[in-house]
Amino acid sequence: MAKLALLVATFALAFLVVNASIYRPGRSSCERQIRQEDNLRHCQKYLEEECSDSPYNRPGRYLDSCCQQLENLERECRCEGLQHAVRQQLEEGEWEREEARELFQVAQTILRKCPNVEEPRRCEMQSRRWF
Repeated sequence: MAKLALLVATFALAFLVVNASIYRPGRSSCERQIRQEDNLRHCQKYLEEECSDSPYNRPGRYLDSCCQQLENLERECRCEGLQHAVRQQLEEGEWEREEARELFQVAQTILRKCPNVEEPRRCEMQSRRWF
């Protein structure tokens, strides 16, 4: 009887592990979702306008479309998507050190500005490796 209980408990645990891994997006799933959302191009544009000193900027112009792109990502992929958007901006543009830090700071709090995104509300980003 004890062996049967142990066998049932083992199968239940295996079922829970497999079930949890099916519903949590992996890295490749997040990368695919980010690509489907055009690499969060609107979020990249929002970051660029918020952090650059161009007189032609209209801050906030891309916020709604950025939020829409973030809403389309699964919750677990949103911070990875924002990190991708920051990396793209750093690779494509010429950013001074302080502007680059501001990119990370703005990206960390974008989700708070998106009314339909409940979680996460903030992303912790590792900016030190870029400087």
